[in-house]
Amino acid sequence: MSDLRGLRRWRPTRGQTGLARLLVVLLLALTLAGCQLWDRLRPVEEQSEPSSSPPPPAASQPAERAQARGLPPSSMQQVINYLDAGQWEEAEVALLSIIDERPGNRLAMRFLEQLQSDPVDLMGEDYDEILVQRGDSLSVIAQREIGDAMQFFALARYNDIPAPRRMSPGIVLKIPRSLKSPPEPSPEVVAPVVEQAPVRLPGAGLTLAGRRLLDDGRDQQVISLLSAGARAGNLDAEGEEILAEAAVNRSLQLAQDRQTGDGLQLLDEINSILSPAARPLLEPGRRKLQAEILMAEGIRERRAGNLDRALSLFMEAAELNPDSNDLQSESANVREVLVMQLHDQALVHYRDQQLDNAIGLWQQVTDLDPGFEPARVYLERARALKARLDELD
Repeated sequence: MSDLRGLRRWRPTRGQTGLARLLVVLLLALTLAGCQLWDRLRPVEEQSEPSSSPPPPAASQPAERAQARGLPPSSMQQVINYLDAGQWEEAEVALLSIIDERPGNRLAMRFLEQLQSDPVDLMGEDYDEILVQRGDSLSVIAQREIGDAMQFFALARYNDIPAPRRMSPGIVLKIPRSLKSPPEPSPEVVAPVVEQAPVRLPGAGLTLAGRRLLDDGRDQQVISLLSAGARAGNLDAEGEEILAEAAVNRSLQLAQDRQTGDGLQLLDEINSILSPAARPLLEPGRRKLQAEILMAEGIRERRAGNLDRALSLFMEAAELNPDSNDLQSESANVREVLVMQLHDQALVHYRDQQLDNAIGLWQQVTDLDPGFEPARVYLERARALKARLDELD
């Protein structure tokens, strides 16, 4: 205590004042440097501002636990998480990606069917009702009422529930009767069946989903979805029509990108999984692709100066695809040039009195272009001259 009182009574002399100020400045500099160093070394959690919101709940889903461990979630689990949270667009993108990679994934096809189809069209208008109890979830109800927990999203769509995980207790839930398995008949009661309820055709939901994708112009997704259904034997006649239309569209897109061979290969693959009754639906596309191949060959012959061969190829292609404006234009241009060439050659033979050659060439011209007047006039003159010469002989 006496030492402290001594310090309070101490006053620096004039010579010691500068030294004291220097010591104070050095002490402040060391303090600031230490604070900055601690800010850099302390854990990230201590550097962040304290949040007023409560900490997030512990990960409960397998995908969330995987993310917490730094591992990527499985694709189907991520889809289920999206559907459960009401993120339908994200789920659709993920499902289409899965089906593209693994067309035989039945669970992915079933979820996509539920996602893209009208729920009443897919599951029917008849339903039973239950009261949702506290602690119930849609997957629990689906397992209890239907025997399949994966139908949780079908129930959500049927009941206009945008996010299954946020379903509230106390609501009345509709359970489509089409999803329920029919009860086993009692062996003690055997009655003749007079009239049965209509049975929904397998693949009707896939057809609805495929139609929606086709209307949106997503031909490749239609092919991925419905091809898998066709291979599984779960595609109806309308679904095959949609698949064929999408395959033709996609093959023509490939032809526009100069991948005509890939387009024909696609049609061959789809042809192998369609029923015999549906295979003729691919023929218009096949004819157009074959016409594209012939036109490309004709263009090569034209550039090489082989106009006869080029015109023959263009005419053959036009028979396969008479609606092609490009083919009509190519044929007309080559025909015009060829007509002029043949006419000029015929004139040379006519002047050299080689009448048979001239008549033959002008005959070709009139066959190619009956309306080409000069060839018609000269052909008559050449024939008349040849007749007079033959009389003189």
